[in-house]
Amino acid sequence: MIKRFRKSNIRFKLIFGLLSIVLIMGALSTSIGINIINNNVIREANDTVRNSLDATELLYQEEITRNSRIIEYLSRTIEIVRATSAGDRSYLFERLVQIKNEFGFDIVNVVNPDGTILVRANNFDAYGDSIAHYRYIQWVMEKKSTAAGTGTLGYENIKNEGKDLAERTLIKVVPTPRARKRESSVETRALVIKMAAPIMSSGRMIGIFYAAILLNNNEQFIDRFKKLAFKEEKIKGKDVGTNTIFLDDLRIATNVIAADGRRAIGTQVSEEVYKRVYEGGKRWLGRAFVVDSWYLAGYSPIMDIDGKPLGILYVGILKDKFDILVRKTTISFLLVIAGGMLSVLLLAIYLIELYTKPIKRIIDASGEIAGGFYHKVEVGPNDDEYSRNLGNAFNAMVEAIEERDRWLTERAEKTILISEKLASIGRLASGMAHEINNPLTGILTFSSLLLKELKGTPCEADLRVIRDETLRCRSIVRRMLDFSRESKPAKERADINQIIEESLLILEKHVNFQNIVIEKNLDPAIPRMLLDVNQIKSVINNLCVNAADAMPEGGRLTIISRWRADDAVVEIRIKDTGVGISPENMNKIFEPFFTTKEVGKGTGLGLAMTYGIIRGHNGTIDVESKVGTGTEFTIRLPLEVAGDEGGEQK
Repeated sequence: MIKRFRKSNIRFKLIFGLLSIVLIMGALSTSIGINIINNNVIREANDTVRNSLDATELLYQEEITRNSRIIEYLSRTIEIVRATSAGDRSYLFERLVQIKNEFGFDIVNVVNPDGTILVRANNFDAYGDSIAHYRYIQWVMEKKSTAAGTGTLGYENIKNEGKDLAERTLIKVVPTPRARKRESSVETRALVIKMAAPIMSSGRMIGIFYAAILLNNNEQFIDRFKKLAFKEEKIKGKDVGTNTIFLDDLRIATNVIAADGRRAIGTQVSEEVYKRVYEGGKRWLGRAFVVDSWYLAGYSPIMDIDGKPLGILYVGILKDKFDILVRKTTISFLLVIAGGMLSVLLLAIYLIELYTKPIKRIIDASGEIAGGFYHKVEVGPNDDEYSRNLGNAFNAMVEAIEERDRWLTERAEKTILISEKLASIGRLASGMAHEINNPLTGILTFSSLLLKELKGTPCEADLRVIRDETLRCRSIVRRMLDFSRESKPAKERADINQIIEESLLILEKHVNFQNIVIEKNLDPAIPRMLLDVNQIKSVINNLCVNAADAMPEGGRLTIISRWRADDAVVEIRIKDTGVGISPENMNKIFEPFFTTKEVGKGTGLGLAMTYGIIRGHNGTIDVESKVGTGTEFTIRLPLEVAGDEGGEQK
């Protein structure tokens, strides 16, 4: 009864212990997995919004460019030039109506050189009034070149173009939570894409070809953006992606649908977004409540030809899309985790039942051994292979213990003597380490003394190299220890080109570089920058030595330095014509202790230390390689390191 209880107790403890481990690991894996899923989805969502905003900005600009080229081409056609020169308003009216319908313009006019209207496609009888105050007309009059971009038109000007355009222009302001207050309840201005090109004859401007696309209530224009950027994807009957064009802070063209099923024309953007994007001229990316739903939104300013803000361009993706993705991925992940945990538990219970019996016998025998008896377990012919092997192994262990006890008794005194000898050897090793450091100190001392005595002689440069390299040896040992401690580099103002030259001065004399042609292309415009000189030297030396090892039969080593003034970044490229790196090793080369060199020729720490040094300088290092062609490492170091700035966006 007692044995059965003990056996059951062992099973219970094993099952309970394993169950606890499985549950803890399952909970930990679940927590980590869900966190990774959320982070990945959030990152994907932000990237999607950013890319969609980039695409919409590009589409908007391409629309301006395409129409600008059309107007520029039409202004040069013979019939337009002749009719303008002759003042043939009837022909021009007929042609302008045709152009308006063919290319989808809302306004097409021919303007006299003084800025007065010669003919309108929308209203033949309305002419002679001046639009010389239009900025795009002024641009053409001053520079006699094509002007295109975004602008505004007042209600009085639009009325001359036609009643239908005037009706489209008027937008009633819909009160919107968290939006800024507007003085007027109706927006009478229009946001338009304007194109103007000079009509030239014999080198003289005889008129201006002017066209515009009215964006107010322009459903076709804004829906084309949505179709190109987001296709027709829907969730619960709602478009996943939406676009909006704002005049100031007012929606004038949008495919965002309000609660009443109509487009949310006349609603406003929040005051927070308005101040950042419209007044500050910066992008805004984040979560936003648009009309009646949460979106992951992006906003960017719309500027006129002079860089002044006119409106805002918006893209939004329903947050539900990413919530559904998180939910589905999380459920699948939890099902996998639960299935794995259940499988592990069932297998563990089976194995515990299978192996408990022989283990119990060994536990009992172990108790006898603990009491000073060399007790062996019985191994019968009916036992399974596992039990026989375990029993035989245990009995062999008992015999070995018995033999070892006898041997230990005999060797006790000898062991004491050996321990004393080992202690002596330890003291000797400590003394040897101290003695090894003495020659290095002597080299440094005497090279420094000789450098002072032989200053100004031909030997000065060589002695300076000996001194500097001795100091670097000491620094290398210190950096090997610092590698695991992530110590900060000791930076000072230095010339990166000089560091490269000094490193190559040593390497060029190395036997591995005898058959290697070294090409240097160093940018003299690089300013002095904050660097740990010794660490950067180690980076250059390590990459160059690796390049030489990759070219055992000789080759070409190219070192390039460049100053990227726009990004305030110094770029260093080290390229060889060696054997290259295989694709399967590309992702491992910066891992500590990973090396493809033969045993004794590499520790696998060089590139790992190089990576750590560059990261310590807030830089980046990238590699491109092709087997049989060569390898190129690209290092980018910032000129100055500024603190991160951030803040919560609402």
